[in-house]
Amino acid sequence: MNLDSGAWGDTQYAQAMNAGNRGCNACHADLFTVLPSGMNSKGLHEVDKAPAYGKVYTWNDCTTCHVHAPGTGSALGGCGPYMAPSIHGYHFSNQEFEDKGGNCFSCHEVDVVTGELGMWDELKYTKMIGIGNTAPVEKFETWIGGRGYSTGTVTGGVVERDVVLENVELSQDPSSPDDLYSATNLDYPDPDIVNEENWSFTLKGVVNEKTYTLKDLQAMPQTEITYTRACATNGADGGWYIANIPAKGVLVSDLIEDCGGLLDSSISYGWLGYDGWLGGSTPIMGEFPLSYLDPNAMVAFEYWGEPIDYMDGGPVQFIQPGGPATTMAKWLKELVFTNGPNLNPDRSYVLNGAFPSIWAGWFNPAVDNTEIKVGETITLEGYAWALPEQGKNKTTSVQISADYGDTWTTIDVPETFDADQWVLWSADWTPEVAGTYCLTVRCGSDLTDEKPITDGHVIITVTE
Repeated sequence: MNLDSGAWGDTQYAQAMNAGNRGCNACHADLFTVLPSGMNSKGLHEVDKAPAYGKVYTWNDCTTCHVHAPGTGSALGGCGPYMAPSIHGYHFSNQEFEDKGGNCFSCHEVDVVTGELGMWDELKYTKMIGIGNTAPVEKFETWIGGRGYSTGTVTGGVVERDVVLENVELSQDPSSPDDLYSATNLDYPDPDIVNEENWSFTLKGVVNEKTYTLKDLQAMPQTEITYTRACATNGADGGWYIANIPAKGVLVSDLIEDCGGLLDSSISYGWLGYDGWLGGSTPIMGEFPLSYLDPNAMVAFEYWGEPIDYMDGGPVQFIQPGGPATTMAKWLKELVFTNGPNLNPDRSYVLNGAFPSIWAGWFNPAVDNTEIKVGETITLEGYAWALPEQGKNKTTSVQISADYGDTWTTIDVPETFDADQWVLWSADWTPEVAGTYCLTVRCGSDLTDEKPITDGHVIITVTE
């Protein structure tokens, strides 16, 4: 078998670990190529589009849903089953994998403290390659340094303290419609039912219950907003299931007024899509307190000035800025206000930690192993967004590290920025030392020190 250190330095450890030939993307440049997608994927995997922003599918895009979670897993309403049994079975019955000398350590790395197997795709972005992610960092850094690895990593990666960034820019520009991710937790509804002519939805729990057609909505006062939509399972390591979307539709508050107001007994709300989606507690309606309903919550029928595509939940979606996409509904069928028999008044994805909800990721470099030369300036680009959930949280900074998070260069976000939209950032960086760097971007927020977050990582090689 060809032992290859890959992007890392040609150190004894990097070669012995075969660092260049490990992880899912060593064999699959883009895991999208092995996923059934679109309408033909019913019952298999409801991923509709190739990766956005120039990125590729990695193991980190899968693990948020398909993590080993006894007692939860698919019971969360859309999260997939633990994927290890199927992946192990597939690979060890695959002749090509066997012919290439594949084994457990093609994907895994042993944690030297616990003896357990970790995923190479996670550990490659840490100092702990070859050591394990629970090893006492201080002890092993001393040992590594004493062996001549001055960067503190056995792979010989380069670290830069307090990265110097120039020409820093921040914005909240919308994303491109071409980069809008698309996935659905359940099967797609019958297109003949949810086309523009036949679609309708009913507003319940109001004084005068009413059913609306698309033409009815288009005849009402309309509102335009821009909001960030992120999947609640937006992948680890800088997931790309996120978009900043210009939307147009009718505010829920205007619909309530059109129906004579809420019933006195209505203290919570829920929704139903034509696909059967009732929120994260499907098959039980996920009811939320009225305080969670954003003032800009709307029944939307346009994105980027165009009708919402069927595959993305058109002709009409229920959207609420500040919440994860799981609190919204594609192919809206009913919006229901109730007296809340199952209401959890403290329900919150941020405060209760149902999923990580503080994200950051890279747009340039978008994928690992980009190469530039010493002294060459590269414009780093990416996003940061903290799920605000009606003022409970907000994006306060963008933080960049080139030494595995030991030091951070912080870019403060202006107070005037809209908390319901992501923060796009760009900055020029000029590396002065050749070698392999692991760059990390983090979203600073009101809850950064309290809640799990998903940093973005990318490996870049600087040559002489």
